[in-house]
Amino acid sequence: MSSGDTDREPSVTVAVVGICSADHLNRCLRGLSAQENAPQFDTVVVHDPHIGGISEVAARFPGVRVVANEGQRTPLELAARAVGEASGDIVLLTEDHCLPSIDWVSRLVQEVQVPGRAAVGGLVETDTDISSVDWAFYYVDFFRYSQAIPEGPSPSLTVCNVAYRREYLQAVTPTWEDIFHETAINDALRSRFGTLWLTPAARVRMRRRVKFGAAVYERYAFGRLFGCTRLEFGSAVRRLYYLLFSPALPALLLFRMGRKAAGDPAMRRRFARGLMPLTALVLAWSWGEWLGYLTRRRPGSLVVAPEIRSAGTDGSRYSPA
Repeated sequence: MSSGDTDREPSVTVAVVGICSADHLNRCLRGLSAQENAPQFDTVVVHDPHIGGISEVAARFPGVRVVANEGQRTPLELAARAVGEASGDIVLLTEDHCLPSIDWVSRLVQEVQVPGRAAVGGLVETDTDISSVDWAFYYVDFFRYSQAIPEGPSPSLTVCNVAYRREYLQAVTPTWEDIFHETAINDALRSRFGTLWLTPAARVRMRRRVKFGAAVYERYAFGRLFGCTRLEFGSAVRRLYYLLFSPALPALLLFRMGRKAAGDPAMRRRFARGLMPLTALVLAWSWGEWLGYLTRRRPGSLVVAPEIRSAGTDGSRYSPA
């Protein structure tokens, strides 16, 4: 918002990236429709055009703008289009497999308006009654944003639970207009506008169920995509640094994940039970990331792992404890 607009309430857009399924999207939109104490907001969905059943979901939510991102299917491309389609002064970003808590919109909108914050993100939880593979698939991606997040500055935020000021995003448009590489975007925002802020009060619950082999390939593919796109925002010296030190990445990631889990007894038990699939997923990501640095080429296939069963539309009202 510009200084001349400080007397009016900011407009808000929730941008949803559709990468999983119509059932996931239906559940996410039901969660958004159940928001409490939220300011007025509009919702835009940008989805992989190969996902079936989206038109039926769109018919259930006539107030939601649904856009098929023809020719582009990766989450980074879909997220860039979703942010580009958002018109609000404040943009909240999430993915279809995430169910927002009933106060998610109000929490993020309030927190992102605090002066000195470049962007604000929150916690990503998962269901408790899941297998070790499902838990590892969740934890390898979201351990930084799992339980027991301290309120305060953060080196990173996740695109599954984040709020931006649109004027700040517009100031760094070249970093996201084609692909939404969150590391580069967050670095650009932090250098110009202040702190990346993490608040445990803003929560979403991730729900994905995939086969182990598909999970391994997805982590490899996204690791490779991360590596090759990261080079677009770095120097030749930085590329050499990544190449030389990437072999240490599996040990470093597992150490960080174990240290995060160590602070909570329940998390420690989950970590111990899920260590084998978690290690495989970390190795897959690290191998992909290193190949991305080495080859500067994307993997042959870049779609998300297919679901082995429906996410369902139940439980669309999420009240965190």
